[in-house]
Amino acid sequence: MVVLSENVLLEFKHRFEKSLENLPISVVSRSTAIVNDAEYPVKFDFVTETIVDYKKQVVTTNIVKIEGTIPGTIKIGAITVVPQHIHITCEYEILSITNNELKTLVKNEKPMLLYSDWLLEAIENEILVLEVKTDKDQLVDWPVGIKNAFFL
Repeated sequence: MVVLSENVLLEFKHRFEKSLENLPISVVSRSTAIVNDAEYPVKFDFVTETIVDYKKQVVTTNIVKIEGTIPGTIKIGAITVVPQHIHITCEYEILSITNNELKTLVKNEKPMLLYSDWLLEAIENEILVLEVKTDKDQLVDWPVGIKNAFFL
């Protein structure tokens, strides 16, 4: 394993950390909600935070907030999820950059564009599990596949 020099971490921190604080991202789930027999996308806003960890020599991006509204009902097998607002504060690791990836990023002509591509790809490949309410007043886990993600 190639060990990152502290200089690469410092350069990343200096050049990018401020622009990666509280980064808002909008996502659309693969599921749709039914309202009056019409399908509507289920959208969420994520806020991410990127942290440089010198001890572990890694740069990690976490989702720190998920907020959105399920505008109608969603069928999950025999269960019906009801319309509701979701607001979650969390620390969900979505992207970790180590060693050669970080060096590639720092040396790239358009490092923020490359980082953005990596982050959006990581989000689109993730399946989140959110706790939601049903029509039977129960809480169930809803696996949310992400159809697409984009920066606000």
